[in-house]
Amino acid sequence: MELLAKIKIDNLFKAKDFKNKDSGEITEGKWKIQTFEKIETAEGEQMKLLDISIPEEKASELQNKLGQTVTIPVGTFIQGNRIGYYGL
Repeated sequence: MELLAKIKIDNLFKAKDFKNKDSGEITEGKWKIQTFEKIETAEGEQMKLLDISIPEEKASELQNKLGQTVTIPVGTFIQGNRIGYYGL
C-alpha cells in the first residue's frame, strides 16, 4: 500500500543541524515542507502549520513549486495525540 499526501507547499526550508548533548554527534538538518492543515475543533475550524520532512534529493525538485499543490508519497508516525507525516 502507498499513502499519498496532496498538499500545497507554503514554504520549503532546511532545518538546523542537531547536536547530541551526550555524544557530541551532529545530525544534519532535514529539508521540510510547511503547509497549513485544517482542523475542526469545538470552537470552529483552525489552521495549524504542519511540517513534513522530505529526502534531500526531493527538495531541489520541489523548490520551484512554492505555492503549488503537489502529491507526494508519505509515511506516518504518532506524535503526541496526532499523526505526523514524512516524505518518502
